Amino acid sequence: MATLRGRVLGPDPGALSPAQLEQLRNFKIQTRIANEKYLRTHKEVELLISGFFREMFLKRPDNIQEFAAGSSGSMRAVLP
Repeated sequence: MATLRGRVLGPDPGALSPAQLEQLRNFKIQTRIANEKYLRTHKEVELLISGFFREMFLKRPDNIQEFAAGSSGSMRAVLP
């Protein structure tokens, strides 16, 4: 039950039931397994990530998100 300044509001309508929580937990586990299988079968992903991290650590940009988006042009030289 949720409260607001001492008043009882009732059950949270956005809360998941125990069955839904279990279903969500299983979905997360299956998603992690699928992601792991994908990464293991696509070695080029590891090369892309390691190349990105190498450039990031060498250049140490102030804005990593902007750097990752390639707006600085630096990653275009590394990745085809």
